[in-house]
Amino acid sequence: MKKKIDTMAKVAMRSRGLSVKERRVRYQGKMFTFKYVSGHYEVFFNDEKVDVIETENINQAIADYKEKHNKTKRQIP
Repeated sequence: MKKKIDTMAKVAMRSRGLSVKERRVRYQGKMFTFKYVSGHYEVFFNDEKVDVIETENINQAIADYKEKHNKTKRQIP
């Protein structure tokens, strides 16, 4: 029953123009927030924007951020 209420709440929020595409993800011991904004996801850490991922899919945004972050970390000698 809770899932139905959540879905109805999301529909109500969307009808008012509010975005419900937001997810908090723990990655490497830190909590990141992915927020959907006009066709892309913005990544926040401690309420500060740290990155922008160009996709409309939350799971793809998380995967892209992790891949980008791991590549950056590996390049440092």
